Amino acid sequence: MHEKLSLNIEADKPQDNCAVVGVYSKDANIPGIIVNGLIELNHRGQEGAGIIISDGISFVGKKASGLVEVVFSKRNDDGVIIEDIPQLNGAFTGIGHTRYSTSGTLDELQPFLEDGISVAHNGNLTNIQELKEEFGFPDEIDGARSDTRFALAVIHKMQGSEEEKILAALKKFEGAYSFVFSTKDTLYASRDPHGFRPLVLGKLRNRKGYIVASETSALRRMGAKFEREVKPGETVRINKSGHATIDLDERSDISRCIFELIYLARPDSVVFGVPVMEFRRRIGEGLARHLPENVDIIAPVPDSGRGAWSGVISSEIARESGAMFEEVFYPNKYRNIVSGKLRTFIAPNGRDKAATEKYSVIESNVRGKDIVLVDDSILRGSMARIVRILRAHGARSVHALIAAPPIEHACGYGVDFGTDELVAGKSENRPNNIVDIEKVRIELGLDSLYYISYAELLEAVLGNPVENVPEVFEQNKFCGACFTGRYPVPIDGTVSKIA
Repeated sequence: MHEKLSLNIEADKPQDNCAVVGVYSKDANIPGIIVNGLIELNHRGQEGAGIIISDGISFVGKKASGLVEVVFSKRNDDGVIIEDIPQLNGAFTGIGHTRYSTSGTLDELQPFLEDGISVAHNGNLTNIQELKEEFGFPDEIDGARSDTRFALAVIHKMQGSEEEKILAALKKFEGAYSFVFSTKDTLYASRDPHGFRPLVLGKLRNRKGYIVASETSALRRMGAKFEREVKPGETVRINKSGHATIDLDERSDISRCIFELIYLARPDSVVFGVPVMEFRRRIGEGLARHLPENVDIIAPVPDSGRGAWSGVISSEIARESGAMFEEVFYPNKYRNIVSGKLRTFIAPNGRDKAATEKYSVIESNVRGKDIVLVDDSILRGSMARIVRILRAHGARSVHALIAAPPIEHACGYGVDFGTDELVAGKSENRPNNIVDIEKVRIELGLDSLYYISYAELLEAVLGNPVENVPEVFEQNKFCGACFTGRYPVPIDGTVSKIA
């Protein structure tokens, strides 16, 4: 039996701020392809979605709050839910966006459109305050305060053709970005020189044309096959002549976001050339070496811990431990459907309240048991609530294996956590500016706690041993600033992430 007790574990999880897609084809259903892509990328942002398409003469679009399928559907006069996707006869290019935010209004929804150029963006520009001062921009434009809206304004301060304006503005931007731009007749895709965020190029299978998307997981439903990644610093033009690289900015060291692999990306994606599920399974195999003795149950924290958990339980160490591989939480998939919060950790406010709203305990797998939980990361401390609830349901002991090092520092590149809200970032848990795992363990109420090391994390990516030092991330072209505080780009000029 399982006892009803709500617990939204995912309220404690990091969240990327959005996803982008773009399509160019003279003989395909442009809006349909874009919406299908956004549905597959809805895990990257669930508070709103939008598309803009063009037929070479004009633009039409739609954007609204909610999950993608909610935004692009409506009830007809008979009460039947039908598609509500904007149409434009002869449309051959367009872009789309799913949004996550920490605050803001409907004015922040993307894509944005101004004077013949539309834009959607995944990431966070770190010098936007400096650019606002340079160009004398007000605090908001058309009701929007986001870095993306100001990026479009910067583009229109440049000289030349639309393409020349885009390329000139990109040279001014610092930080993390994967942009898609659409003019009336051309699609552009651009990735920042550090390569923080993923962006891939695909070719339509049964039509002439190309797509770009934040992750490979979107390609199949978009009717496309993988061509290649957009390179760090590359801008690609896609038009009637095909696709071509029109700029390649190699001024910076590569700093790919390691959290894309740990949590943000879908498990069926390939990110930075790494199959995500294979990576998470290898992380779990490493965690298995740190299993406590004499445990009864090895369980995932749903759903974020499942990848690492699969690696733990497939290991010889776990099989020989005598532990059972069981679930201790039941996810009620029917809760929060109306509000559209399937990944409710995206709620910008009331995270503690959100942490009481989705999962129930399977008491027969908990009472009288010594339990090991496997999860991808610990951020704000909902693990403490998980432990209290498991103990309230009779757990004898609760241990945790975590597939990421302690997260001690804010991310300035588009993931939604600041230092002041991190358990491992609290000053009382960081005497001498070094995280004290024992203090964190005590705060969370765990009987034991193991965080994966820097070296173990990178070895799961690379397949070879590395030194366990903070510099290991940049040495291997990754960003681990949230763990080490070593920022590849200063984050002082960021704005509050609202789109």
